[in-house]
Amino acid sequence: MEKFIKKIKKNYLSYISLHKKRPKSVLLFSESLNMEPKEFYQYFKNFETIDKSIWLDIIKITIEKVKAEDVYPEYAVREKILSFYFTLIEELKLNRDFALLCFNDNLLGINLSYPFLKEFKMEFTTYAKELIEEGQATEEIIDRPVVSQVYADALWGQTFFIIKFWIDDFSKEYEKTDAAIEKVTNLSFDLLGHNPIDGAFDFGKFLLQNFKLPFFKDCDFSMKDKKDKQKENSTAD
Repeated sequence: MEKFIKKIKKNYLSYISLHKKRPKSVLLFSESLNMEPKEFYQYFKNFETIDKSIWLDIIKITIEKVKAEDVYPEYAVREKILSFYFTLIEELKLNRDFALLCFNDNLLGINLSYPFLKEFKMEFTTYAKELIEEGQATEEIIDRPVVSQVYADALWGQTFFIIKFWIDDFSKEYEKTDAAIEKVTNLSFDLLGHNPIDGAFDFGKFLLQNFKLPFFKDCDFSMKDKKDKQKENSTAD
């Protein structure tokens, strides 16, 4: 079974690379492989399901290669996601004609996704949550109320941006994509980690807890003072 699936996908990619388009029909494509159409349909419903399967292969291979690096366990989370992006682009380069065709033939769906990226996105989200959990454990990523729940979605948006940037990049050796990966990843991790906003929030909380500012003169943010006042009221009664 696996042998036939690989054969179909390999020849499908070869056809696209040669003709810059998909085969005209499952019948003609099957005949070119000396297969009956019914054999093709045992593994794929149509060409769109092949697209999804190939994109899923791409991200699985990318993650496997990245995790197989000897230095990977020693990387900080920022370095791990950078390694993932650079490896992903290298994998995409092997099948650029296929990637271009997928993006040109499909309309953008909701949540920054295309139909052919559905399984790809699910696989990435699982990987992203793994990195986020690790980053929060080491405090490279700050666990913020409510906001932390959308970290994985934010990283998917970043990943989608990088893929789309590469699709539209025709610079020498895709050097602009390399620069984009560095810049967008550094920015995102500056925001996910400790940043000026956190400092401002902490300072504001400190002021509210320790000083009675004019516009908060009728408010009491000290739990100790509240307990003392409750005791005084009880004694007075």
